[in-house]
Amino acid sequence: MYLKIAFAVLCLSILGYFVREYNEVKPSVLKKTHMKFSSKTRYNNKRNITFEVPKHCEPLHISMVLRHGTRYPSLNDVKKIDKMLKVVEETLNPSDGTMHIDDLRFPLKNPFSHTNDKLLTTVGQEEMYNIAKELLRRFPNLLAYPYEPQKFDFISTGTTRAAQSAMAFAFGLFEGRGHLGTNNFQPVAILSKAMDKDPLLRFFDICPKYITRVKENKSALHEFKAFKHGEEMRNVLGKVTRKLNFKPSVLSEDHIVGMYTACMFEVAVYDKENTWCELFEEEDLLVLDYLSDLKHYWKRGYGHPITYKIGCPLLERIVTSLKNATESSLEDRMYGAFMFAHGETLQPLYALLDLFKDQEELRANNFLKQHERKYKVSRITPFGANIAFVLYKCREKEKRFKEVETQGLHSFIVQVFVNEELISLPCCDHQTECSFKTFLHCFDNKVCDLSSMCSVE
Repeated sequence: MYLKIAFAVLCLSILGYFVREYNEVKPSVLKKTHMKFSSKTRYNNKRNITFEVPKHCEPLHISMVLRHGTRYPSLNDVKKIDKMLKVVEETLNPSDGTMHIDDLRFPLKNPFSHTNDKLLTTVGQEEMYNIAKELLRRFPNLLAYPYEPQKFDFISTGTTRAAQSAMAFAFGLFEGRGHLGTNNFQPVAILSKAMDKDPLLRFFDICPKYITRVKENKSALHEFKAFKHGEEMRNVLGKVTRKLNFKPSVLSEDHIVGMYTACMFEVAVYDKENTWCELFEEEDLLVLDYLSDLKHYWKRGYGHPITYKIGCPLLERIVTSLKNATESSLEDRMYGAFMFAHGETLQPLYALLDLFKDQEELRANNFLKQHERKYKVSRITPFGANIAFVLYKCREKEKRFKEVETQGLHSFIVQVFVNEELISLPCCDHQTECSFKTFLHCFDNKVCDLSSMCSVE
């Protein structure tokens, strides 16, 4: 059973963060770096996406999985930046003690602390708050009900960033509709499990076969490593070396990755591109973005079947929640199920749904062919990424689908949204409206025995 964590008190000092408008990246940043930071890209809350409920239909249930919002870099990433800085500043020897390349000025201090390891940022809180507000705008009749634990399910992984994201989202959804304090705060129960005992949202941590064959297998990321030491990365290394006026042997590809890490987190966290990003041209960022995408593809996506097959408990949970909504009375129905997790959770789920699958695998030797790839992590799994399954009951009598309607089952349809944008499912003839019968045929009753799947002989 999930342990209930009741959020009864919310510090009033952070409420102002949520109500402020999301700080959109400056036009100059959008021009140079937007959508080129793979999984470290900020969520874009300012797209003004057009949305209409399907004609003659009413929403019954929403099941949604969200990645946490923008976070600080991991301790490992901070150490990468430290290591890179040490080499750069030991090599630089300007006579006056300072040096600059455009706005990149040395000596330069690492702006990221060792103590903020993966913690949610203010920007990340706002992302979650705004996603909830948009969802409430789209489905007011469904989500405007008073909060009850049996009507709205909130589940988080056992991490601070995911739990805070759940809190920020819940605050946006129920703002002003509770009974606590002058702001009418509504406490929400958020369920969680220990990270090493969570088959629903952190299946990648508890599967021995995945851990041994992919996560800890040096050969599993062969394509990523080959590209990291390939021609495209050598070109980036050479250009940066010349800009810094270093000897060719000083910097390595690892140092370039450290600079890229500093660049993308400064944009994501501080909205600042005028330091390490100055070292990279547009084509350099495309190379580095592809390098990162290769790692995600082979570690968390389509690269190895075990990687996404172990996400079946999550898909099973979503299907069950939708089925329950079709069978429950209004009094018993759950209106929304919201699960807060990670990019490692979402990418296997995408693969189980056959979404964002390219005709060719992402490899070290097909970079030029993959400029328009579907599996572009900055678009599908940025910070705050989310996928929502919305179940509707439709009133029209005419046939909505090719198959013959039986027993009223086809009065239900499902729509899927990725990052708030309506998408089509390949299994539903690439339509954005999927009959519930077809949806169940595609994704229900699949074998999902995690113990057997993850056993290592």
